[in-house]
Amino acid sequence: MAPKTAYRRHQPFAILGILLMLFSVVAPVAAQGNRNPSRIAIANQSGLVNANQERVTLTFLKINDPLEAQAFEEIVAAFQQSEGGKWAYVDVQYDTRPYSELFTSIETAVATGAPVDIIQADGPDVQHFAWNNVLMDLTDYFTPEELALWDEGSIMEGSFNGRFFGPPEAQSCQLLWYNQEMVDAAGLDLGTEGLTYGENGTGLPVWQKLTVDENGDGNPEVYGFQNAGPTWYDYLNAIPARTNGVPGDPTFQGVSEDGLTFTGYFDTDEAIEAYAFDQALIRDYKVRSSQPPDNALFSGFSAMNVSQDMILGTLHDQFPDFQMGAMNPPYWQTPMCHTGSWHYGIASNTEHFDEALAFIKFAASDEGASIMWKYKNQMPANVNVFNSLEEFQTEPRSLIKDFFDEYGQPRIMSPAYTEYNALFSEFYGALVAGGDPEQLAHDYADLMDQAAEKYRE
Repeated sequence: MAPKTAYRRHQPFAILGILLMLFSVVAPVAAQGNRNPSRIAIANQSGLVNANQERVTLTFLKINDPLEAQAFEEIVAAFQQSEGGKWAYVDVQYDTRPYSELFTSIETAVATGAPVDIIQADGPDVQHFAWNNVLMDLTDYFTPEELALWDEGSIMEGSFNGRFFGPPEAQSCQLLWYNQEMVDAAGLDLGTEGLTYGENGTGLPVWQKLTVDENGDGNPEVYGFQNAGPTWYDYLNAIPARTNGVPGDPTFQGVSEDGLTFTGYFDTDEAIEAYAFDQALIRDYKVRSSQPPDNALFSGFSAMNVSQDMILGTLHDQFPDFQMGAMNPPYWQTPMCHTGSWHYGIASNTEHFDEALAFIKFAASDEGASIMWKYKNQMPANVNVFNSLEEFQTEPRSLIKDFFDEYGQPRIMSPAYTEYNALFSEFYGALVAGGDPEQLAHDYADLMDQAAEKYRE
């Protein structure tokens, strides 16, 4: 068992196997060249530019995130001064998109030859982008010592077919967070063990007690529980169904070993039972809303909310007086949190490979990851930074660390993840709207199979 201060997944023998696999094939030669994007870039702040050095501006296509914007301003400035100012001639400009538009924008940009150098890819999407030649194979450009900077799960998510395509920005895991004042007012004495789903589970009576419907009109003023919505991606909403299985069985896995078959995995009887209960929480028990606002917990809209640890950054920055408690997330049979987060990749059509590689290495390094943590407050994937943080030795972050170590699981691993996630969102939206859970599950499992067919060799 790993020591209390280390990632469980960062085990010597496991990581050695991954490193041997990654370095077993010769990587393709990287494309290089020159490009002069015209969009506004973050100006060089180092003052170390050689007058004879031609300036290079890297275009970074990423999610629109104000906290990341602050972090990257400082990361770029530090990068320009690193290695004695070697990269002082490099600036970075951002093309930011909302999450719902980011992945299609990435594929379109690369396919059309748009000026893109660096790509921010969600962990499960790395396989998809790698298969579609959106990302460059970086296997030969990272040493074993460099790969050892990150936890094993992040290296796995940044890889496809034994090749490495990009280092991680962060990691993630979820807890059930709650309004301490509402819980106290309801007379509930909650520990840290996770509640259970189901009509006879331990969660429903708690959520019913916390739900407030003052006039009894069926539209509560306060909902007892919230998972996610009204965007229905798998990051949070696929977890309940997977927990209704046990490790190794189809329900728990969610997809076949090769990531290409969903029928018999996505639509097992146990998964359908979980989908039906999710629907009932919204439509029958009315303890969960189908239209939650941003910051549902902090605004008093819900008494409990499943979220990753970035909620603590929001608490600190925007709601410092809010009293928030935490416990392990709810489940059916097997506890689980979904792991994985953003990765840095290099676009296959970059004309500034050397500069892009240097930048993503710096961003994922101890210094870069420390800066990202300072602003974003999300669980680091960088092992050195993670192990240096005292916050993860005390609650509530120690709960996240312990749950991550014992129960963390990647989202499904498939080159068809992008298509799957879009279909999952459609499926869950139809479920919330009142569609038949069994029929929807079978129909969408079939659609997912069809979407994955093109990835079969």
